[in-house]
Amino acid sequence: MKNRVRIIIFAMLALVQITPATAQQSSAPGAAKGGLGSLFSSASEDELIEPDLAFKLNVTVKGPNTLVAQVIPAKGYYAYKERMRFSLKNANGVAISSVKLPTGEMKVDQIFGRTEVYRKAVPAEITLNRTSKSNTVTLVASYQGCHEKLGVCYPPIEKTVNLTLP
Repeated sequence: MKNRVRIIIFAMLALVQITPATAQQSSAPGAAKGGLGSLFSSASEDELIEPDLAFKLNVTVKGPNTLVAQVIPAKGYYAYKERMRFSLKNANGVAISSVKLPTGEMKVDQIFGRTEVYRKAVPAEITLNRTSKSNTVTLVASYQGCHEKLGVCYPPIEKTVNLTLP
């Protein structure tokens, strides 16, 4: 754990030093520019953006036994297939019976080696097994990805979505 934190801090500090906007921009007195605050930006494809913008989640109820959770990487980002996980809480008689993910693109990753990734929106079709008439569930989605050019990977992201089933 300590090594992982050190790697993340090292990567963040390295970015601060190599990002031209951060290294050469002057700021007015009292302005909070530069440093770690400027790591997440939307100015160009070469800069990091906030995790919720880098990887969006959209969940829809397709039917009484089917959900579609779409993980959408921003341009210049990719998501790991092996890091996508879905579970339910507050499900009362509803369980996930299967999750279908499309085939991704093979990539040799500096952290995980040869792995499957998605650079475009990926729909995960989640089939439910319902043993009761409960119609409310909470979907927990977990996923992780990286910025392609900078090679910076975000920590795993976990989102919860409350859903009403027909």
